[in-house]
Amino acid sequence: MKKMVLVKTLAEGLGFYYDKNGNAAVGEVGGYDMLITNADKGSLYYLNISVTKGEKPTKADFEGIKEYNKYLKTIGVNKKNYRVVFTLGGAFTKDGTVKRFQEILPALARFLQDRGFQNCSEISGVTQGVSTYFAQGVKIITKSEYAEIERGIQEKQDKIALRGSSSILLGTVGALLGAVVAGAVVLCISQLGYVSWFGGVVMGGLVMGGYKFFAGRIQKIGIIISAIIMLAAMYLINRLDWALMIQRYFTPDMFGMEGTKLSLSFTFKNVVAIVETANLQADYFKNLGLQLFFTFICGLVTSIGVVQWDKNSFLAYPIGEEKQDVQDAGLPYTDSFGDSEE
Repeated sequence: MKKMVLVKTLAEGLGFYYDKNGNAAVGEVGGYDMLITNADKGSLYYLNISVTKGEKPTKADFEGIKEYNKYLKTIGVNKKNYRVVFTLGGAFTKDGTVKRFQEILPALARFLQDRGFQNCSEISGVTQGVSTYFAQGVKIITKSEYAEIERGIQEKQDKIALRGSSSILLGTVGALLGAVVAGAVVLCISQLGYVSWFGGVVMGGLVMGGYKFFAGRIQKIGIIISAIIMLAAMYLINRLDWALMIQRYFTPDMFGMEGTKLSLSFTFKNVVAIVETANLQADYFKNLGLQLFFTFICGLVTSIGVVQWDKNSFLAYPIGEEKQDVQDAGLPYTDSFGDSEE
Protein backbone atom coordinates (compact mmCIF):
# COMPACT_ATOMS: atom_id res chain seq x y z
CA MET A 1 0.00 0.00 0.00
CA LYS A 2 2.80 2.42 0.86
CA LYS A 3 4.44 1.82 -2.53
CA MET A 4 1.16 2.64 -4.28
CA VAL A 5 0.84 5.90 -2.35
CA LEU A 6 4.41 6.88 -3.24
CA VAL A 7 3.92 6.35 -6.98
CA LYS A 8 0.44 7.91 -7.01
CA THR A 9 1.75 11.01 -5.24
CA LEU A 10 4.60 11.23 -7.72
CA ALA A 11 2.17 10.90 -10.65
CA GLU A 12 -0.02 13.68 -9.29
CA GLY A 13 2.99 15.95 -8.75
CA LEU A 14 4.27 15.37 -12.29
CA GLY A 15 0.88 15.55 -13.99
CA PHE A 16 1.25 11.94 -15.12
CA TYR A 17 -1.42 9.27 -15.40
CA TYR A 18 -1.47 6.82 -12.48
CA ASP A 19 -2.19 3.15 -13.17
CA LYS A 20 -3.06 1.25 -10.00
CA ASN A 21 -2.82 -2.26 -11.51
CA GLY A 22 0.77 -1.72 -12.58
CA ASN A 23 1.42 0.79 -9.77
CA ALA A 24 3.00 3.05 -12.38
CA ALA A 25 3.15 6.76 -13.14
CA VAL A 26 2.98 7.19 -16.91
CA GLY A 27 3.52 10.32 -19.00
CA GLU A 28 5.27 11.89 -21.96
CA VAL A 29 8.17 14.31 -21.73
CA GLY A 30 9.76 15.86 -24.81
CA GLY A 31 8.21 13.27 -27.11
CA TYR A 32 9.35 10.29 -25.04
CA ASP A 33 7.01 7.95 -23.16
CA MET A 34 8.23 7.49 -19.60
CA LEU A 35 6.91 5.25 -16.86
CA ILE A 36 7.93 5.18 -13.21
CA THR A 37 7.44 2.33 -10.77
CA ASN A 38 8.51 1.87 -7.17
CA ALA A 39 11.24 -0.65 -6.34
CA ASP A 40 11.00 -3.05 -3.38
CA LYS A 41 13.28 -0.98 -1.17
CA GLY A 42 11.69 2.16 0.27
CA SER A 43 11.89 5.28 -1.86
CA LEU A 44 13.81 3.68 -4.72
CA TYR A 45 12.24 4.08 -8.17
CA TYR A 46 12.59 2.59 -11.62
CA LEU A 47 12.36 5.07 -14.50
CA ASN A 48 11.59 3.20 -17.73
CA ILE A 49 11.91 4.41 -21.32
CA SER A 50 12.03 2.70 -24.71
CA VAL A 51 14.29 4.26 -27.34
CA THR A 52 16.23 3.48 -30.49
CA LYS A 53 18.72 4.87 -32.98
CA GLY A 54 17.90 2.14 -35.48
CA GLU A 55 19.04 -0.64 -33.17
CA LYS A 56 18.70 -1.79 -29.57
CA PRO A 57 20.32 0.62 -27.09
CA THR A 58 23.38 -0.39 -25.09
CA LYS A 59 24.93 0.94 -21.88
CA ALA A 60 27.64 2.62 -23.95
CA ASP A 61 24.96 4.82 -25.56
CA PHE A 62 24.40 6.49 -22.19
CA GLU A 63 27.96 7.51 -21.42
CA GLY A 64 28.12 11.13 -20.29
CA ILE A 65 24.52 11.20 -19.09
CA LYS A 66 25.56 12.44 -15.64
CA GLU A 67 26.48 15.76 -17.26
CA TYR A 68 22.75 16.30 -17.82
CA ASN A 69 21.66 15.31 -14.31
CA LYS A 70 23.70 13.83 -11.48
CA TYR A 71 20.99 11.30 -10.56
CA LEU A 72 20.99 9.71 -14.03
CA LYS A 73 23.69 7.15 -13.42
CA THR A 74 22.34 3.67 -12.61
CA ILE A 75 21.22 2.12 -15.89
CA GLY A 76 19.92 -1.29 -16.91
CA VAL A 77 19.54 -2.22 -20.57
CA ASN A 78 17.39 -5.18 -21.58
CA LYS A 79 19.24 -6.91 -24.42
CA LYS A 80 16.07 -8.69 -25.55
CA ASN A 81 14.10 -5.50 -26.29
CA TYR A 82 14.36 -1.71 -26.44
CA ARG A 83 13.57 -0.91 -22.80
CA VAL A 84 16.06 1.04 -20.70
CA VAL A 85 15.66 1.29 -16.92
CA PHE A 86 17.19 3.89 -14.57
CA THR A 87 17.30 3.10 -10.83
CA LEU A 88 16.79 6.37 -8.96
CA GLY A 89 16.51 7.29 -5.30
CA GLY A 90 13.75 9.53 -4.02
CA ALA A 91 14.29 12.52 -1.75
CA PHE A 92 13.51 12.63 1.99
CA THR A 93 10.05 14.10 1.42
CA LYS A 94 7.28 13.54 -1.13
CA ASP A 95 7.56 17.10 -2.39
CA GLY A 96 11.31 16.71 -2.64
CA THR A 97 10.90 13.53 -4.70
CA VAL A 98 8.48 15.26 -7.07
CA LYS A 99 10.88 18.18 -7.47
CA ARG A 100 13.79 15.80 -8.13
CA PHE A 101 11.88 14.03 -10.90
CA GLN A 102 10.80 17.37 -12.36
CA GLU A 103 14.52 18.00 -12.89
CA ILE A 104 15.45 14.47 -13.96
CA LEU A 105 12.83 13.91 -16.67
CA PRO A 106 13.52 17.03 -18.79
CA ALA A 107 17.26 16.39 -18.44
CA LEU A 108 16.79 12.83 -19.68
CA ALA A 109 14.65 14.05 -22.61
CA ARG A 110 17.35 16.56 -23.60
CA PHE A 111 20.03 13.87 -23.46
CA LEU A 112 17.95 11.55 -25.66
CA GLN A 113 17.31 14.34 -28.17
CA ASP A 114 20.97 15.37 -28.29
CA ARG A 115 22.04 11.76 -28.89
CA GLY A 116 19.45 11.21 -31.64
CA PHE A 117 17.28 8.69 -29.84
CA GLN A 118 13.68 8.18 -30.92
CA ASN A 119 10.79 7.04 -28.78
CA CYS A 120 9.83 3.51 -29.83
CA SER A 121 8.01 0.30 -29.00
CA GLU A 122 9.90 -1.73 -26.42
CA ILE A 123 9.00 -4.90 -28.32
CA SER A 124 9.83 -4.09 -31.95
CA GLY A 125 11.62 -0.73 -31.96
CA VAL A 126 8.91 0.76 -34.23
CA THR A 127 8.80 4.53 -33.74
CA GLN A 128 5.28 5.36 -34.98
CA GLY A 129 1.96 4.92 -33.16
CA VAL A 130 3.61 4.26 -29.79
CA SER A 131 1.59 4.60 -26.57
CA THR A 132 1.65 3.15 -23.08
CA TYR A 133 -0.69 0.29 -22.25
CA PHE A 134 -1.42 -2.10 -19.45
CA ALA A 135 -1.14 -5.39 -21.33
CA GLN A 136 0.10 -8.17 -19.04
CA GLY A 137 2.17 -5.48 -17.33
CA VAL A 138 2.80 -1.84 -18.22
CA LYS A 139 4.31 -1.66 -21.70
CA ILE A 140 5.40 1.03 -24.16
CA ILE A 141 4.19 -0.49 -27.45
CA THR A 142 2.34 0.22 -30.68
CA LYS A 143 -1.42 0.04 -31.10
CA SER A 144 -1.11 -3.03 -33.34
CA GLU A 145 1.11 -4.84 -30.81
CA TYR A 146 -1.40 -4.05 -28.11
CA ALA A 147 -4.21 -5.42 -30.31
CA GLU A 148 -2.25 -8.65 -30.73
CA ILE A 149 -1.89 -9.04 -26.95
CA GLU A 150 -5.63 -8.34 -26.60
CA ARG A 151 -6.43 -11.09 -29.10
CA GLY A 152 -4.22 -13.51 -27.18
CA ILE A 153 -6.04 -12.72 -23.94
CA GLN A 154 -9.42 -13.18 -25.62
CA GLU A 155 -8.37 -16.53 -27.10
CA LYS A 156 -7.23 -17.66 -23.66
CA GLN A 157 -10.55 -16.61 -22.12
CA ASP A 158 -12.46 -18.47 -24.84
CA LYS A 159 -10.49 -21.66 -24.16
CA ILE A 160 -11.21 -21.41 -20.43
CA ALA A 161 -14.91 -20.81 -21.13
CA LEU A 162 -15.04 -23.99 -23.25
CA ARG A 163 -13.81 -26.03 -20.29
CA GLY A 164 -16.86 -25.02 -18.27
CA SER A 165 -17.20 -26.68 -14.87
CA SER A 166 -14.35 -29.07 -15.66
CA SER A 167 -11.94 -26.19 -15.00
CA ILE A 168 -12.76 -26.48 -11.28
CA LEU A 169 -11.84 -30.17 -11.30
CA LEU A 170 -8.64 -29.45 -13.23
CA GLY A 171 -7.81 -26.62 -10.84
CA THR A 172 -8.32 -28.90 -7.85
CA VAL A 173 -5.91 -31.43 -9.36
CA GLY A 174 -3.39 -28.63 -9.88
CA ALA A 175 -3.80 -27.41 -6.31
CA LEU A 176 -3.28 -30.95 -4.97
CA LEU A 177 -0.10 -31.36 -7.02
CA GLY A 178 1.12 -28.01 -5.76
CA ALA A 179 0.39 -29.12 -2.19
CA VAL A 180 2.47 -32.28 -2.68
CA VAL A 181 5.49 -30.32 -3.90
CA ALA A 182 5.07 -27.66 -1.20
CA GLY A 183 4.58 -30.38 1.39
CA ALA A 184 7.92 -31.95 0.51
CA VAL A 185 9.65 -28.57 1.00
CA VAL A 186 7.91 -27.90 4.32
CA LEU A 187 8.67 -31.42 5.57
CA CYS A 188 12.37 -30.98 4.80
CA ILE A 189 12.38 -27.70 6.75
CA SER A 190 10.57 -29.32 9.68
CA GLN A 191 12.93 -32.31 9.75
CA LEU A 192 15.79 -29.86 10.18
CA GLY A 193 14.06 -28.61 13.31
CA TYR A 194 12.55 -25.35 12.03
CA VAL A 195 9.02 -24.02 11.95
CA SER A 196 9.23 -21.32 9.30
CA TRP A 197 6.96 -18.75 7.71
CA PHE A 198 8.67 -19.71 4.47
CA GLY A 199 6.64 -22.93 4.44
CA GLY A 200 3.42 -20.92 4.37
CA VAL A 201 4.66 -18.83 1.45
CA VAL A 202 5.67 -21.93 -0.50
CA MET A 203 2.37 -23.64 0.27
CA GLY A 204 0.30 -20.61 -0.73
CA GLY A 205 2.24 -19.95 -3.92
CA LEU A 206 2.35 -23.55 -5.18
CA VAL A 207 -1.25 -24.46 -4.31
CA MET A 208 -2.76 -21.29 -5.80
CA GLY A 209 -0.31 -21.37 -8.70
CA GLY A 210 -1.15 -25.02 -9.36
CA TYR A 211 -4.86 -24.23 -9.38
CA LYS A 212 -4.39 -21.37 -11.85
CA PHE A 213 -2.09 -23.36 -14.13
CA PHE A 214 -4.55 -26.23 -14.51
CA ALA A 215 -7.83 -24.29 -14.37
CA GLY A 216 -6.68 -21.37 -16.51
CA ARG A 217 -7.67 -18.78 -13.96
CA ILE A 218 -8.74 -18.45 -10.32
CA GLN A 219 -12.41 -18.04 -9.39
CA LYS A 220 -13.88 -17.60 -5.90
CA ILE A 221 -14.56 -21.32 -5.62
CA GLY A 222 -10.92 -21.90 -6.54
CA ILE A 223 -9.75 -19.72 -3.66
CA ILE A 224 -11.93 -21.67 -1.21
CA ILE A 225 -10.79 -25.05 -2.54
CA SER A 226 -7.13 -23.99 -2.44
CA ALA A 227 -7.45 -22.68 1.14
CA ILE A 228 -8.92 -25.99 2.33
CA ILE A 229 -6.18 -27.95 0.55
CA MET A 230 -3.47 -25.73 2.08
CA LEU A 231 -4.64 -26.24 5.65
CA ALA A 232 -5.34 -29.96 5.19
CA ALA A 233 -1.92 -30.47 3.60
CA MET A 234 -0.17 -28.65 6.41
CA TYR A 235 -2.01 -30.75 9.01
CA LEU A 236 -0.92 -33.98 7.29
CA ILE A 237 2.66 -32.73 6.85
CA ASN A 238 2.91 -31.89 10.54
CA ARG A 239 1.55 -35.34 11.42
CA LEU A 240 4.04 -37.01 9.07
CA ASP A 241 6.86 -34.93 10.54
CA TRP A 242 6.03 -36.18 14.02
CA ALA A 243 5.56 -39.75 12.78
CA LEU A 244 9.10 -39.69 11.39
CA MET A 245 10.45 -38.28 14.64
CA ILE A 246 8.67 -40.99 16.67
CA GLN A 247 10.01 -43.64 14.32
CA ARG A 248 13.53 -42.29 14.94
CA TYR A 249 13.44 -42.09 18.73
CA PHE A 250 10.94 -44.74 19.82
CA THR A 251 11.39 -48.53 19.65
CA PRO A 252 8.82 -51.34 19.12
CA ASP A 253 9.35 -52.81 22.61
CA MET A 254 7.92 -49.61 24.13
CA PHE A 255 4.57 -50.63 22.67
CA GLY A 256 4.83 -54.37 23.31
CA MET A 257 5.73 -55.04 19.70
CA GLU A 258 8.51 -57.05 18.08
CA GLY A 259 11.05 -55.85 15.57
CA THR A 260 13.87 -53.35 15.40
CA LYS A 261 11.97 -50.34 14.05
CA LEU A 262 8.43 -49.02 14.17
CA SER A 263 6.68 -48.85 10.82
CA LEU A 264 5.81 -45.42 9.44
CA SER A 265 2.19 -46.44 8.96
CA PHE A 266 1.90 -47.32 12.66
CA THR A 267 3.48 -44.08 13.90
CA PHE A 268 1.48 -41.93 11.49
CA LYS A 269 -1.80 -43.57 12.48
CA ASN A 270 -1.10 -43.30 16.22
CA VAL A 271 0.72 -39.97 16.46
CA VAL A 272 -1.75 -38.32 18.85
CA ALA A 273 -1.95 -41.33 21.16
CA ILE A 274 1.84 -41.70 21.25
CA VAL A 275 2.56 -38.03 22.03
CA GLU A 276 -0.03 -38.17 24.82
CA THR A 277 1.60 -41.30 26.27
CA ALA A 278 5.01 -39.62 26.06
CA ASN A 279 3.61 -36.41 27.57
CA LEU A 280 4.56 -34.47 24.42
CA GLN A 281 1.08 -33.33 23.46
CA ALA A 282 1.81 -29.70 24.36
CA ASP A 283 4.79 -29.64 21.97
CA TYR A 284 2.80 -31.44 19.30
CA PHE A 285 -0.16 -29.06 19.36
CA LYS A 286 2.10 -26.00 19.64
CA ASN A 287 4.01 -27.13 16.57
CA LEU A 288 0.76 -27.85 14.70
CA GLY A 289 -0.69 -24.49 15.70
CA LEU A 290 2.38 -22.61 14.46
CA GLN A 291 2.40 -24.51 11.16
CA LEU A 292 -1.28 -23.75 10.56
CA PHE A 293 -0.82 -20.12 11.63
CA PHE A 294 2.10 -19.57 9.25
CA THR A 295 0.19 -21.30 6.49
CA PHE A 296 -2.89 -19.16 7.06
CA ILE A 297 -1.11 -15.80 7.33
CA CYS A 298 1.74 -16.26 4.84
CA GLY A 299 -0.33 -18.42 2.53
CA LEU A 300 -3.07 -15.77 2.56
CA VAL A 301 -0.64 -12.99 1.65
CA THR A 302 0.93 -15.09 -1.10
CA SER A 303 -2.50 -16.13 -2.37
CA ILE A 304 -3.58 -12.50 -2.66
CA GLY A 305 -0.51 -11.87 -4.80
CA VAL A 306 -1.31 -14.86 -7.03
CA VAL A 307 -4.95 -13.76 -7.38
CA GLN A 308 -3.83 -10.23 -8.36
CA TRP A 309 -1.37 -11.69 -10.85
CA ASP A 310 -4.18 -13.82 -12.29
CA LYS A 311 -6.44 -10.78 -12.58
CA ASN A 312 -3.74 -8.68 -14.24
CA SER A 313 -2.96 -11.39 -16.78
CA PHE A 314 -6.44 -10.88 -18.26
CA LEU A 315 -6.44 -7.07 -18.22
CA ALA A 316 -5.61 -4.91 -21.24
CA TYR A 317 -6.28 -1.19 -21.69
CA PRO A 318 -4.53 2.00 -22.80
CA ILE A 319 -3.05 4.29 -20.13
CA GLY A 320 -3.79 7.84 -21.19
CA GLU A 321 -4.39 8.70 -24.84
CA GLU A 322 -3.53 6.35 -27.69
CA LYS A 323 -1.41 7.95 -30.41
CA GLN A 324 -1.52 7.23 -34.12
CA ASP A 325 1.81 8.99 -34.61
CA VAL A 326 4.49 10.11 -32.20
CA GLN A 327 6.27 13.41 -31.91
CA ASP A 328 9.60 13.40 -33.71
CA ALA A 329 12.25 13.14 -31.00
CA GLY A 330 14.35 15.65 -32.89
CA LEU A 331 11.80 18.44 -32.55
CA PRO A 332 12.50 21.25 -30.07
CA TYR A 333 11.93 20.16 -26.49
CA THR A 334 8.95 21.62 -24.67
CA ASP A 335 9.06 21.62 -20.91
CA SER A 336 5.62 20.11 -20.28
CA PHE A 337 4.41 17.17 -18.26
CA GLY A 338 0.90 16.97 -19.75
CA ASP A 339 -2.38 16.62 -17.93
CA SER A 340 -3.04 14.34 -14.98
CA GLU A 341 -5.82 11.81 -14.96
CA GLU A 342 -6.72 9.00 -12.63
